Amino acid sequence: MGFVVTTDTLQVAALKRPLQLIKLTNPAGLTVTLSNLGAGLWSVLMPDPDSAEKTELLQNYQDPSHFARNPYYFAVTIGRVANRIGAAAYMHKGQVLSLLANEGPNQLHGGPDGLGSRFWSFDIDQQKDRVSVTFRITSLEGDQGFPGQLDVQLRYTLLAHHELVLEYSAVSDKDTPVSLTNHAYWAIGGVGQGSVLEQQLQLEADFILALDKQLVPTGELVPATGAFDFKAGKRIGQDIGQLDNGYDHYFVLNKERDQNRAATLVRDPASGRFLQLFTDQPGLQFYSGNFLDGSIVGNQGTPIEKYAALCLEPHGYPNAVNKPNFPTALLKAGQLYRQCSRFVLGYS
Repeated sequence: MGFVVTTDTLQVAALKRPLQLIKLTNPAGLTVTLSNLGAGLWSVLMPDPDSAEKTELLQNYQDPSHFARNPYYFAVTIGRVANRIGAAAYMHKGQVLSLLANEGPNQLHGGPDGLGSRFWSFDIDQQKDRVSVTFRITSLEGDQGFPGQLDVQLRYTLLAHHELVLEYSAVSDKDTPVSLTNHAYWAIGGVGQGSVLEQQLQLEADFILALDKQLVPTGELVPATGAFDFKAGKRIGQDIGQLDNGYDHYFVLNKERDQNRAATLVRDPASGRFLQLFTDQPGLQFYSGNFLDGSIVGNQGTPIEKYAALCLEPHGYPNAVNKPNFPTALLKAGQLYRQCSRFVLGYS
């Protein structure tokens, strides 16, 4: 069997526009469903090794109308700037530029109407050895307070094996901060099959970013020791009790790491499934699903409880626009922003 591509349209009154789903299935039976809302990674169904069944690996809403607000940022592409910008402002060429705040005084994930809340256009390219869906959107001058018109493209490519590649690009007509990512919630053990606390995580990171009480980076790098030391791999729940509310931290990936080895590995001992993440980004946000509270029913028909799934969000340093010692997040006018991340699934 080759690649199979199907599309479906859902009429969801709360969304005010048709929700289009693009389902991609590779010859190995892995099915990835994408959405035109937020250029979203909607579903990943992985074949079970010993049966004809497939297991859902992405937590999502049972009722798509929740995407009208999407309080947990399920599935969607995050931008213009992922994570937090302190005081929803930054200085550029001696001028303070104010952004729209949506988490207290700060801006989170691009603002109250960021790119994850928009409908993107898309086209499909099917080849013998792969199938790609390219999403496009234009963010106009002043959008969420950001300067310049930003044209964004995200291409998902499903390969013949259990491999999904995300390639981002963007260009602006004015200097503007850009840091894109995907906010999918992974449940490698299977959605509804327990929490992530029993899963094993390995992270090639010697440092994390220090945070203030509002989870905004202070500008300081601190050693990833104790609860934050995942270099050798350990159970996510092993040290989580040492933290106030679980993991929601940016891990700085080691520059000297072997680029042929995954920067991040998540393994579920019960099922034997694993997820590898390869990325060209300087770090990633590891979020253990701390704010999931059981108030919303998920795609498997049960409430989405705390630690039900985790996020691995590769992107540039958060709050970099306010920290000169961080790698810059500023995209110069006319320059091309690029980012690539690769997710590989398997059984051990």
